[in-house]
Amino acid sequence: MNQYNSWQSWIQQMMNQMEQQQKMIEQLQKQIEQIQSIEHPPKTVIEKIEYKFDQLKIETLEGTLQIGLTPNGSDLSEIGDLYSNQGKQLPQTDDQALHFLQEYMVADIPVWMNQYCRDHDIQVSEEHKERMIADVRKQLPQRMEYYRNQEPEAPPETLFHQIQTEIQHSIAQYFETLQGDDDR
Repeated sequence: MNQYNSWQSWIQQMMNQMEQQQKMIEQLQKQIEQIQSIEHPPKTVIEKIEYKFDQLKIETLEGTLQIGLTPNGSDLSEIGDLYSNQGKQLPQTDDQALHFLQEYMVADIPVWMNQYCRDHDIQVSEEHKERMIADVRKQLPQRMEYYRNQEPEAPPETLFHQIQTEIQHSIAQYFETLQGDDDR
């Protein structure tokens, strides 16, 4: 009798579970039907927008056309570089551009150098980096003069960005050719 009771109770348990599952299935089916029956809000569809530029009157068209992601044709290595220059004043004169480049060498280049060395697994001592920065800073007036002679009509901000790009490119090239840091 003992086995009969255990089988009977097990079967009863299974039947109860099946009933609960059947109720759950019925509830879920009702919910699905309710969700499907709810009207979806109308979608906004914009068919076609026609611009009639021939009706515009343009007296003068001036300015610089910026194509692509990088302003002034600068070679930004990361999208973060694009936003790091926001809020900063752009140079209006060659002297101001030179001053901004000097600040750039003190504030931004050491961070950039550290990141570059980390990314490319290059070992360079802090003293070596400081000497490199000092050497580049001494060359800035000549580089400004060189670029001014190449492009006499270029605005100072263009020269500023060209020299910034040249600095990063030159340092990266130097790091790539550096065979270990023998503290030169």
